[in-house]
Amino acid sequence: MISFRGVALRRGGRLLLSGLDLNVHAGWRVGVVGRNGSGKSSLFAALKGELEADAGSLDMP
Repeated sequence: MISFRGVALRRGGRLLLSGLDLNVHAGWRVGVVGRNGSGKSSLFAALKGELEADAGSLDMP
């Protein structure tokens, strides 16, 4: 399971995500939808360990 708890992400001083709480269980398919610049790619960069969250925790076994 992937778990986000209170995650906040910033890029270039701009707040993209704030207070994100999300659990994704093994086998689930999840879609992420949003406007350009809303933080979708940053969310996946955080999942891959390329971007560190500014607040909260991201847990992956």
